[in-house]
Amino acid sequence: ATVVKNDAIETTSIMSGTLNLVKSIVGAGVLALPAGVAAFATQGQQVAIIPASILMIILGAASAYSFSLLGRLCGGAATDSYREAWARIVGKDTAWIVTTCCTVTPLFACLAYSIILGDSFAALFGHLVPAALDPRRFFVALCGIVLWPLCALKSLKALAPTSALGTAGILYTVIFMGKRAVDGTYPTAAAAAATSSPLTLLNPGLFVLIGMLGTAYMAHFNAPSFYVDAGKDMSRFNKIVRNGFTLSILTNILVMVTGFLTFGAASSGFVLNNYRANDLLANIARALFGTSILFTFPLAFFGAKDGLRQLDNKLLGPNSSEQRIVSIPLALITAIALLLDDVGLVISLTGAIMGSAVIYILPALMLKKASNISKSRAEQNGLIPNTMIITGIISAVLGVVTSIF
Repeated sequence: ATVVKNDAIETTSIMSGTLNLVKSIVGAGVLALPAGVAAFATQGQQVAIIPASILMIILGAASAYSFSLLGRLCGGAATDSYREAWARIVGKDTAWIVTTCCTVTPLFACLAYSIILGDSFAALFGHLVPAALDPRRFFVALCGIVLWPLCALKSLKALAPTSALGTAGILYTVIFMGKRAVDGTYPTAAAAAATSSPLTLLNPGLFVLIGMLGTAYMAHFNAPSFYVDAGKDMSRFNKIVRNGFTLSILTNILVMVTGFLTFGAASSGFVLNNYRANDLLANIARALFGTSILFTFPLAFFGAKDGLRQLDNKLLGPNSSEQRIVSIPLALITAIALLLDDVGLVISLTGAIMGSAVIYILPALMLKKASNISKSRAEQNGLIPNTMIITGIISAVLGVVTSIF
């Protein structure tokens, strides 16, 4: 791509890149963050928002560094793909690790989306479902049927205009949650959240929040694309990264703080579930999010298709069936969503396992091996990559353990 030097055009490009990056980072996972705070502030202590916000900023900055590092690594390896960068820097024999992450991560996202679809539409239209049926499970199954033709599309260009719904949903929800946090609509929940019990930071539940933050900041598979869109100019790319992650950190903090201050320890893994079914403003948020996710689901599923095709070819031969590639994973996702109703658990596990690998461990291993990029002293002596690897391993292990047990 050609780098345009005109200041006005360059500013517009950086602004466009920034907004696209925010859209890539901030998704449905942000609505689990109040529950992440509740996981270690078990008595609903409001003071918990201070260490949680500090942690949000620290991990956001670390994720921004990692995102920028991936652009630098792709530039050094002369490629625009995370997987290809790994193959050229570390080796083709282990490229399956990145392929696996590229496949499993969007499938985890689809599972979270399926649960959210069931929650959102059950809250909106549950009264229309026959009494003998569970509304959430009914809508999970119905959405699974509706999603099949969307996930089977060969091209997703027709779904591109719907991406604006996600942006509108996040913006509206931030404003709505802020209003509800201060207008006294939920006084009982607010009073329960105002307990003065002491807060213990040495609480294993803190790693549930850390796992969720891994999901909240995970857009790193797209880092090479943003690097290319920035004209492969590290200065412009870093401006986009800096601006995009700053806005994303602020958005995450606003949702986390307003949700937790409203519901405290009772915060749900999908915080919109905490709002009353007759709350009109909450129902608008549910409708925006539900509709947005219905069209975001096939985009995430599309990201897993390459890995699914490779698996299908290895197991059943070279003549892969597109119907099989779509039907079997979609059926499994729907079946799990029918049984599992805690989207916060899915988001926390995704961040703990995939976030730790994609954000910290894999880029650090590439940094240690890379020989054709400029490195700071801390990168050369191993301080930064070793710290990233240790952080990723600890976050993964403790995040999984505390999420499950």
